[in-house]
Amino acid sequence: MPHTKHSPTAVRTAIFTGVVALFGAALMWLLIWSELQHGSVSVNWTLFAVIAALMLICELVPATWIQFGPVATVTPLWMFAFALMLLGSPAAAVTAAVLGTTLHAVRSTANTSTIILHVGGAALSLSTAGLVLMAMDVHGSITYFDTVPWRWGLAIVLTGFSIVVANALVAAIDLSLRRRISFVGLLRRGIGARVTAEGALLSLAPLWVIGVNFSIVLVPLLGITTLLVFNSTRQTLERSHEANHDPLTGLPNRRSFLEHVSDALTDPRPTMQATMLVMDLNGFKDINDELGHQIGDTLLVAFAERLERMIRSDAIACRLGGDEFAVLLVEHADQGLVDQIVARLHQNLVAPLDIEGFPVSVGVSIGVATAPADGRTTSDLLRAADVAMYRAKRTGEASERYGNCARTPQRGRLNLLGDLDKALRHHQLHINFQPQLRIADGTVDTVEALVRWTHPEHGPVPPSEFIGLAEQTDLIGPLTDRVLRLATQMLAAHPTGGFRLAVNVSARSLYDRHFAQNVLAILAESGFSPKRLELEITERALVTNAERSIYTIEQLRQQGVRIAIDDFGVGYSSYQTLRLLKVDRVKIDRDFVQELLTQPRDRLIVASLIQLAHDLGLDVVAEGVESESVWNELARMKCDIAQGFGIAVPMGYPELRTWLSQWDHAIDTSHLVASNFGAA
Repeated sequence: MPHTKHSPTAVRTAIFTGVVALFGAALMWLLIWSELQHGSVSVNWTLFAVIAALMLICELVPATWIQFGPVATVTPLWMFAFALMLLGSPAAAVTAAVLGTTLHAVRSTANTSTIILHVGGAALSLSTAGLVLMAMDVHGSITYFDTVPWRWGLAIVLTGFSIVVANALVAAIDLSLRRRISFVGLLRRGIGARVTAEGALLSLAPLWVIGVNFSIVLVPLLGITTLLVFNSTRQTLERSHEANHDPLTGLPNRRSFLEHVSDALTDPRPTMQATMLVMDLNGFKDINDELGHQIGDTLLVAFAERLERMIRSDAIACRLGGDEFAVLLVEHADQGLVDQIVARLHQNLVAPLDIEGFPVSVGVSIGVATAPADGRTTSDLLRAADVAMYRAKRTGEASERYGNCARTPQRGRLNLLGDLDKALRHHQLHINFQPQLRIADGTVDTVEALVRWTHPEHGPVPPSEFIGLAEQTDLIGPLTDRVLRLATQMLAAHPTGGFRLAVNVSARSLYDRHFAQNVLAILAESGFSPKRLELEITERALVTNAERSIYTIEQLRQQGVRIAIDDFGVGYSSYQTLRLLKVDRVKIDRDFVQELLTQPRDRLIVASLIQLAHDLGLDVVAEGVESESVWNELARMKCDIAQGFGIAVPMGYPELRTWLSQWDHAIDTSHLVASNFGAA
């Protein structure tokens, strides 16, 4: 979906480039004509030649350029060109500057339109400055005065100001036309840093001319001053760029993007209609965890580069954070056209990326929201696009419009995180329990605590939706504390408290250096023995910060807390986990257990995992046990524990007490465990 030469934006940009080139040429001719009409003037041609040569050299040597961002560059041209003007012939100064600009533009870009714009812009701004000098009746070289007259001082200030203003206007109008960004917004934000940079460089011009003419001894001092100003200018531009761009991908960051959206929403032009696309990479977390952060970062950079190539030149792409990106489209009132753009964009973005020599694929879910129908403010439009993206992610669609979501109550990730925070503060979360039975005798070995959330508006929210989001924020800490506190308080008072309590713990919690102390403090508060607690962790916990995870686990095990590896067998580091960690139990993932009787490979894998765990002194829990035949097969394999809907569905604490009482009675009266599957 790249920008095409026949698009309205291309036409507008081409017209503007032509206008700038035409005005630049006209003003340059007017300046030359005015200088010729004035007659001969005194020119310091020796110093002129030296400074002109320095200017041309610097325009060809990238080491003398100040670069911020992938294409934005400031060169010493303006300092040298301004200095040449003060030596007696503004027309000759503009001619030399146009030559220098042409050399730089040809070296740094292959785009003919960009070259013409840069050369025309330089001619326009410098010719304007030369005409200002002539209008103020300032002629000849400043070096021929013993003292600088006040009229010259005022002329120097006004001329420098005219150069800065002309450059700022040309740059702002050009970017406004290319990106359909508010002209006023550009002047208010990013252009300001460039104006400051060029102003600092222009201020050096008269100092160099006067200083060198006065005494060659001042050259080292002037050189040091220039170097300091250049470094300060470079740092100013870099800070300005960093404040508005993502440091990894170089795309505009969230703050900058939302400012562009705000400008688009407040733009008075009737043709302006803002459409926001919010996109999330599917499967990126697994790639990041399994292949490492370096590969993950490389993937994000490659994706960002492709995204910028695929969008039109009047669109703006940004990285919102993590694996979330966004695009702002303007002037697309036709919904069908927007759908076509989104479809082509998705098709290009999901193609495999070449990451360090091998192809890597990620899915992309796109949410689409258009103003003003889906939101009149920046936050409303972002929230709407997020809701649509989240629905596309849940349903597996490539993209989704917010208009389709608005017919029924929907929840986006931004809404969900805010509501989860409220749910924690207002005690809206509750705990369900699911028993795990010893296969040998059918007794209850452990009950697993499972957090549940009934949203006041949307009803039950699946844990797969809100737990994954909480893991990416600091909410996972309070959420885990809440589950531990509620579950231990309930089970501490149970009269038949011989079984253990299992609680799932995220990798993010294990990285928290205070986590072990928090767990032990909650157990002490509830009066629940650490020996009755079992924490279930996934293999992912070891991928990104193994040392921190191992330290936390060791602290807990020293106090008697047991550790189980959840979903064992589905990760890439299963054996590495057993090698590094001292654990007590492994839980075989339900995907293997459910096909145990029909898939010979699954049966062989389960049998091998059970044997391996027993050889290491660990006991084994089989998840997803839903039939008597699977129970019996696991018994033949000497599996220790079974868990699944065939035994008991997750239930609240009152139901758990009733279930435990009935189950204990069934065991006491010698009922076979397998005969209770139907009742469960």
